Amino acid sequence: MKGQTHKGILVKWKDDQGFGFIKSETNRKEVFIHISAIPKQSRRPKIGDTIIYELKIEDNGKLKANSATIQGVKIKSLSKKTNTNQNKNNNLFTKLIGLMGMGFFAIIAQNFISSSSPPIVQSVIKPGCEIKGNISQNSGKKYYHVPGMEDYESTVISPEYGEKWFCTEQEAISNGWVKAPN
Repeated sequence: MKGQTHKGILVKWKDDQGFGFIKSETNRKEVFIHISAIPKQSRRPKIGDTIIYELKIEDNGKLKANSATIQGVKIKSLSKKTNTNQNKNNNLFTKLIGLMGMGFFAIIAQNFISSSSPPIVQSVIKPGCEIKGNISQNSGKKYYHVPGMEDYESTVISPEYGEKWFCTEQEAISNGWVKAPN
């Protein structure tokens, strides 16, 4: 069952850590929000954004936003029609990943993606490359995350925004990325 929706203003946001706090219109307490509560096809939130969300009360009494959207920001469609071959290939790539999963896709990717889009394919299918290169939308800083870090699981890599996967920390550092604080 879906919960009641609430609305509030994002008053704190730590983009490099992927979380912040909402000043709710109905509650006195600030509401915690994690980037994972916002659809991946949306932009990252900014201080001052109006956030619409479902409220969850944790066992410890803290308030948390779930199923959140940024008011006035449309979610990008993954199947949007485009005019260029590159964008058509990128949309096909996105659909195939969703339908088949990464393991199977890596094996057959070269049969479906034309040679006009190798940067995305190469950044995804390198076996054993688990270091995530993420770009902060607020500061533009390039951070890398290694497995086991606090924000590793919630960090999403979007190659279309210049984010990428690395095989070693040295590779990330030599490309101008710094280790994320969490």
